[in-house]
Amino acid sequence: MKRTHSKTGRYFRDATPGQRRAAFIAGLLCVVLLAASIAVFFVVESNMLRPTPTTAAESQYLRARDAEAQAMADAQLAGRSANTDPEVVAARISAADAQLAMGQQSAAARTIDAVVRDNPENFRAQVLQGNVYEVLGDKNRAIEIYRRLLDQDLSRDPEVEREALRGIGNSLIALGDSVQALDALARAALVPPESITLHLAAGTLALELERWQMAATHFYSVLRFEPNNETALEYLNMLERDHSAEAQAALAALVGGTAYQEYDDGPNTIGTEDSNND
Repeated sequence: MKRTHSKTGRYFRDATPGQRRAAFIAGLLCVVLLAASIAVFFVVESNMLRPTPTTAAESQYLRARDAEAQAMADAQLAGRSANTDPEVVAARISAADAQLAMGQQSAAARTIDAVVRDNPENFRAQVLQGNVYEVLGDKNRAIEIYRRLLDQDLSRDPEVEREALRGIGNSLIALGDSVQALDALARAALVPPESITLHLAAGTLALELERWQMAATHFYSVLRFEPNNETALEYLNMLERDHSAEAQAALAALVGGTAYQEYDDGPNTIGTEDSNND
């Protein structure tokens, strides 16, 4: 019976010693590379080797994960629930914030949703959850989250109240409800300490709605804190020229302390039917 030989077999049979040595070295290199790849995989998976962060957000994310691992170990030793342990929660919030900054909105949503589910009274987590859904484009969900925050006692945390009102305002603008958005932004601007940025935002939106007195009120308010603000001065110059009566009324009300009386009822009336008009 005639025997057949494969091409590889004929190659090794006919190869010179130098060719056989080269083939052996090439095969050995392949084995070494494969082994090295497997080793790197297990090192990375076991967190012994980590990628070098290239942005502040990446650095924050890695630090947050380190802090979470340590906090979870401490909670386990102390017999506490990791999902509600303050240090674990803080680390997870920081991780979600970093994910959002890195553009990983869906991952950030999963992280922060889990935190809020286990810690429904955590203001910081709820604010970030609202921010995440704003960026995701789910404005209705963001408004729902921010309004839920406003239903809680925020008297000790004005920054949270301001951010919730700002988020509602910007989300309502995106949804086409500029009237109620103006109400929210005006209230946000007035949360102590007052915000120049939000006064400018409210004033600009009032201009778009042709609510001249309200626009002037917000721009005059800016000048109380920053007399040389170019944006406020530019808009007030136009208002004083083209809508002088409304501008004078706004200034008189501001000096007399009655400019923002309609907002004394607090933030929880946002979205009611009796929204105020100039």
